[in-house]
Amino acid sequence: MTEHGSALEAEARERLGAGADPVEVCGVLAARVPQWVEAALAVGRALGVEEAELRRRLAGEPQLLAELRPGEEDLYAAALEQMGVFDVPLRLDAREAAVVEHLHAALRAQGGLGSGYYHGIQRAFAKGESAQIFRSLVRFGPRRGPRHAGRPTEFWTALTAAGELLDPADGDDRGTVAQGLDTCRERLAACVDQP
Repeated sequence: MTEHGSALEAEARERLGAGADPVEVCGVLAARVPQWVEAALAVGRALGVEEAELRRRLAGEPQLLAELRPGEEDLYAAALEQMGVFDVPLRLDAREAAVVEHLHAALRAQGGLGSGYYHGIQRAFAKGESAQIFRSLVRFGPRRGPRHAGRPTEFWTALTAAGELLDPADGDDRGTVAQGLDTCRERLAACVDQP
């Protein structure tokens, strides 16, 4: 990292520590540097995102830059936020890690995802939004049809296990996880009852 990059990171850390939003900080810093990616990297590092992960997240950044002009630094920062560049991965305890593993197993058994849906799910994993992912998977279920290889029994088994481990504190303010778990159990029983 260059001295300039260190100074940007220090300023980003200071602004974030004072309560500024990552998008706002990136926009302000990008307006002051010739290469906007320097600002994005500084904000990401200040948030604690590892350099290799930041660069992976910024893979689509050159395409984005081709669409923007000087004076649109705030738009650049907002687009990066939508791409998940500033998402800070959470540290999971053993229960949360087990929930995530079961949700990943359900995703593998779902039978394929559209790229936009997959991107949203990956961002939700990074933010620790397991209950949201669970509700989404319950709603959509395994994919069917000649182009999809959904495995319903495996899907509902994994999702039932995830639902049983989810805690109401995980964002179940209206009992939707409990309702989803009931749905999982019903659909799993229907899979098992089929010849």
